[in-house]
Amino acid sequence: MTNIEINVMKQNKFLTNVLSAAVLAGSLIFSTTAYAGPGHDHGDEAPLGVGEASPRVVMESELFEAVGILKGRMLEIYIDHAATNAPVQNAKVELELNGQQVPVELHSEGEFDAQLPEGIEDGTVAVSMTVSAGEDIDLLAGDLIVGHHDDLDSVEEVQSRLSKIVLYGVGGLLILALIVFGYVRLKSKGGK
Repeated sequence: MTNIEINVMKQNKFLTNVLSAAVLAGSLIFSTTAYAGPGHDHGDEAPLGVGEASPRVVMESELFEAVGILKGRMLEIYIDHAATNAPVQNAKVELELNGQQVPVELHSEGEFDAQLPEGIEDGTVAVSMTVSAGEDIDLLAGDLIVGHHDDLDSVEEVQSRLSKIVLYGVGGLLILALIVFGYVRLKSKGGK
């Protein structure tokens, strides 16, 4: 083999390594920014990763633990036994929001829904709940903070920012690959 052939082989290997590194870097960038689009997010099954979380209230006693999650004007309530974390079976729930009795509807075992009454707007809502299951009866209380969280970015804003970062990153990698390719081509022509 001549020196020219050896140099060309070295340059081709170098170019292959640089392009492989660029492909690997691009793969890493794209793999960390995958998001489900509308209709593909599995609804309530998928955890909320970024953006605004729904307002919630957590209430605990020796017998029961309850979490209320506000989704729009609907308060979803989940009640478990404190000792076992198992959903409360055959529970009866009486709910008051700011002292106003609110009807509660059984959704499934340990899960209830309540519609926020008119007149409850942004601010702190006092929540009190009487839970009875068999002979166990307990009063739970907590505060639900209703309102807008303007200091948090929405999921769409975060996705838009990440998309721009990915776009600039990929563009930068392509420019780098073109520079390296041009440099290698120039060196190979200069060495002949």
